[in-house]
Amino acid sequence: MIRIVVAAACAAAAITLSPALAAGQNTPELPDPIVRNDTNPTDAVLFSIRPEIYKPNDNVTLGALIFRYDNVAFPQRRLLPGRRGVVMRFEMPIVGAKLTGAALKAGLGDAYAQLLVAPYFTRRFAYVVGTGIGIPTATDRMLGSGKWVVAPVTGPVWFFGRRGMALIRVQGFTSVGGDDSRPDIGALVVGPLFMHSVAERTWVLVDTESRTSWELDGRTSFKSGVQLGQVIASKFALWAKPEVFWGESREGQWNLKFGLVWYR
Repeated sequence: MIRIVVAAACAAAAITLSPALAAGQNTPELPDPIVRNDTNPTDAVLFSIRPEIYKPNDNVTLGALIFRYDNVAFPQRRLLPGRRGVVMRFEMPIVGAKLTGAALKAGLGDAYAQLLVAPYFTRRFAYVVGTGIGIPTATDRMLGSGKWVVAPVTGPVWFFGRRGMALIRVQGFTSVGGDDSRPDIGALVVGPLFMHSVAERTWVLVDTESRTSWELDGRTSFKSGVQLGQVIASKFALWAKPEVFWGESREGQWNLKFGLVWYR
């Protein structure tokens, strides 16, 4: 099933890129600027730090400090419509894990790299396609999956003038190598998101995510969260986001996430 998702994402990229390459269109008028936030897949931040706390169950507490860096290739492109050529993203977490009755384990977690393209981009709508790669860089078995993971992603993005945006992320995750003694990864994530500016420098974001695991007989877990963000300076913002899990096959109890974001 995951191979089908990967193939579909690649096919979508080829179909959407081909007409634009043939036409040689110039860059169209851009959407009105909105309050910037690091969930916008068509935009690139400079750098961010995300402290996060996860509570999978009563016996385990996980913490992470995630460092993210974005870069943009071909920002002045002429062959594809839109504002950006390619958005490249890299994340490296420092992770701590505490089990009841055991010593704290801390070290590097699994790194994550992502490449995103917006082959179609107008003032009100964009279509994003790309892929992510999970890299087994964790320094302890408790801090990572031990697997190389391919994660193709796609989804539409709607812009509402200067007030906000909505998107639907569809992403598959499948392990393609790594430690044979560790469980394989195979899942499909679907996540609708809505962001709205409630003031000139303040935004509220709500999202819900379903995760269906093919390695666990198709069990689906749901997670919902609310993010409140504030632009402190022209190129710096803060946000906080609690998340709760729900559904019969929930994968955890709650998460608490924070973000410190520097923009380009």
